[in-house]
Amino acid sequence: MKNYKEFGWAKMPVSWQKDPEFQKRIRAARQGDAIAALKLYIAICLKAEFYETDRRPAGSAQLSLTSLCEMLDLSRPMVVAGLKLLVEWNIIVRTGGRPSILQIVGFDEPEYWAKLQKRPLYGSKKEDSVQALIQLPNRRRSTLHALQLYLYLASIRDKYTNMAKLSYDLGAKTLGISRNQFTSALSLLAIDLVTVRTAAEIKHETGQRFPSNQYWLRGSRHDPYETGPADVGAEGTKSDATDDDDDDDALGDIDWAPQRSGRPLPVSRPGVSSRLPLASVVDDD
Repeated sequence: MKNYKEFGWAKMPVSWQKDPEFQKRIRAARQGDAIAALKLYIAICLKAEFYETDRRPAGSAQLSLTSLCEMLDLSRPMVVAGLKLLVEWNIIVRTGGRPSILQIVGFDEPEYWAKLQKRPLYGSKKEDSVQALIQLPNRRRSTLHALQLYLYLASIRDKYTNMAKLSYDLGAKTLGISRNQFTSALSLLAIDLVTVRTAAEIKHETGQRFPSNQYWLRGSRHDPYETGPADVGAEGTKSDATDDDDDDDALGDIDWAPQRSGRPLPVSRPGVSSRLPLASVVDDD
């Protein structure tokens, strides 16, 4: 894995993403700050060093406030507030430097880790902005739920099939949201980030009844409805096994056409609004 920078994926430690109590902490935070925090966490994962280098430890990225603002089209106060939350939640630590070195907690030896697909997140070969996250509004509750769900799906997908199996009830329970909110979150992800194969569709195609819907992060090797950048290189040190065996009919919960016939049309996105400055938790540029 010496040429890890050429991989089509980035490493994400898996622990808090599956913890309902941690999801409660995310929901308890100020909405805009929590949205910024989860967007920033994904961006830091995308930029983090896979191995320790002479300059930085593994799982760290040296990123200025300006670069983070540009990567995610966030205002400076939102970046400051989001990073402050990540530090409070002990998801990242600041290890010094100018610009600050932001290190992902538990990156070196996670019990489990998952792959985040780079190309669908960046939206192109260029890696200067995370277009899929920029398209998610910064002031909607559904955006927060979508980011929670995306990270959760990444954490439970099987490393061999790249598929996550999840019932609406278990997903909603873990994230602490209603089934309607789960549907709204999934609708946002289905535009650019997640492929969904519903239980109703599976039954129509195969005649078999499945208890859960099936999900793939866009760009996964085994995404059945899209040809995209495949996972390359070694998988996680342990299986990203799914944790959903609950019985759920999952019928009629999704109101878009099967995704192999085309994606839903994107909805219009409001502009990014700013907030009053907060105390900085990282060095300036």
